[in-house]
Amino acid sequence: MHTIQTEISNGQLLTLTGRLDAASAPEWAQLSERLIGSQIKTLIVNVGTLEHLSSAGLRTLLGTGKSLQRQNGRLVLVAPPGPVRQIIEVAGFDKIFALYETVDEAVKETTGKSQVLHTKERGADVLTVSGRVDAERAPDLEEAGRRVLEKECVKVIINLAAVQYLSSAGLCALLNLAKLARTRQSRLILCGPTPPVRQVLKLSGFDKILPVSEKLSEALSL
Repeated sequence: MHTIQTEISNGQLLTLTGRLDAASAPEWAQLSERLIGSQIKTLIVNVGTLEHLSSAGLRTLLGTGKSLQRQNGRLVLVAPPGPVRQIIEVAGFDKIFALYETVDEAVKETTGKSQVLHTKERGADVLTVSGRVDAERAPDLEEAGRRVLEKECVKVIINLAAVQYLSSAGLCALLNLAKLARTRQSRLILCGPTPPVRQVLKLSGFDKILPVSEKLSEALSL
């Protein structure tokens, strides 16, 4: 089994591939215990990418969910229609834990606000932002950016492809991150803005302050 960890603003997204069975269940148990011990409150687990989910795998997921509940946290499962989702439903896990068909749906419904997902791609730190980046949500973006920039990093890409609205507060957060990137000798790149967001960036002069790429692939190649 292989696990990809992605930070979200109030928890972790884990994407599982391979087989979650008797052989890999101890590995999953150790990982989940470590995350719960770090005071994670929300754990979104994408099991729809698994090749196989056995009864041993179900038991270890159940244990993770109960441990989170004891700490006032929650386990959220993601699985599109298919064999794995059928196993989850037959086991009755959809009655115990929230179950969604897509990761985007799980993130949106679980937190009810814009999200910032942190991933590593081709040596770059990528922050994928979704929803509205307004006065209420802009601090989430700035906080996530600061966490990344305060570590040793060379390139940080902010993916705006899923941003519906960017306010002056959002622009201020981007400006603060641009200043921090300069002091940390890191490169900050924006990518994928929708036409309305691109217009906001242009009118505010941000296309002169930071490089703006049409696609993530272009930003990764810079």
